[in-house]
Amino acid sequence: MFLAWKEIKHAKGKFSLIISVVVLVGYLVYFLTSLAYGLASSYTNGVYAWNADNIVLTSDSNDNIMMSVMTDEQYDDVDATEKARLGLFPAVISDPSAAVVDDTKEEIYAFGIDNGSFIAPSLALNDNEVVADSSLKELGYDLGTVIRVAGTDIDWTIIGFEESRTYQTAPILYMNIATWMDYRFNRATIPLDLFSAVVTQGETLTANTDLKIYDIQDFVSNLPGYSAQVLTFSIMIGFLIFIIAFVLGIFIFVLTIQKTSMFGVMKAQGISNAYIGGSVVMQTLIITGIGVFGGLLLTLVSGYFLAGIVPFAINPLFYAVITAAFFVFSAFGGLFSVRAVLKIDPRIAIG
Repeated sequence: MFLAWKEIKHAKGKFSLIISVVVLVGYLVYFLTSLAYGLASSYTNGVYAWNADNIVLTSDSNDNIMMSVMTDEQYDDVDATEKARLGLFPAVISDPSAAVVDDTKEEIYAFGIDNGSFIAPSLALNDNEVVADSSLKELGYDLGTVIRVAGTDIDWTIIGFEESRTYQTAPILYMNIATWMDYRFNRATIPLDLFSAVVTQGETLTANTDLKIYDIQDFVSNLPGYSAQVLTFSIMIGFLIFIIAFVLGIFIFVLTIQKTSMFGVMKAQGISNAYIGGSVVMQTLIITGIGVFGGLLLTLVSGYFLAGIVPFAINPLFYAVITAAFFVFSAFGGLFSVRAVLKIDPRIAIG
């Protein structure tokens, strides 16, 4: 540790450049991870907010909740510890009172729920009242704002907001199931109680062959584009970690070769290979530590300023795994340099 740190302090310029590279690549990895997690979370925040175990759709919906149309009779066929009706359908909303109405247009997902069910928001919802995702505040929506649904004469009034309530990256608007049915099916002409799915907690059973039970995680995995997005970012981040460890290993190896004569003198003085090799590995870890935590700090600062602009989210577990991977792979890279140290002949190195 003493030898490794003394050399870094002695050659500040050279090691500053190496650490800068590690900081920038570490920043890239952490930042991409936060963006990937934020984007994935914006797909699923509304789903995981249910705290549900399963969801029941119609068998012919092809895993697509918006293609699923269920009746109260089918709801009765579902046996679970807790169950709740859910209606889900997209809409485009605007604020007709805004100075520039087009600036307030936003794609949303309308969630129809039963008041008092375990998936309902904290506020009870009367007809044509909604609880919205807080991201709509950035477009000027506020408590009491009357929302117009595009292509209809339907108006909804915002009575509350909840944080991180999104579905497939779009904000969610919660409304009672009757209001949702009026929007989705125009019950003036179709006077049936129809909805999209049954969300359940605990063991879920049904004898109705027209229904299919999905684990929540399976349902999320089947959301359009979700699995491909997560896999793409995971592979990208994995390769970035491997590449930076490889590059760092090359830097340390080149530095080690440049110090051949110095290591030769140290060996001639009786300093053991273990001490010299340990200092090389320790130097690698010091450079990695400064670079990685510098990159993490830049990521947190960027997240603070980009909050609400991009889907940025912090996951401490992901950060911990990435940090550990950096140190492990970098240590392996440093061990290749140790091999070069062990082969140094003091007489040849001193010349």
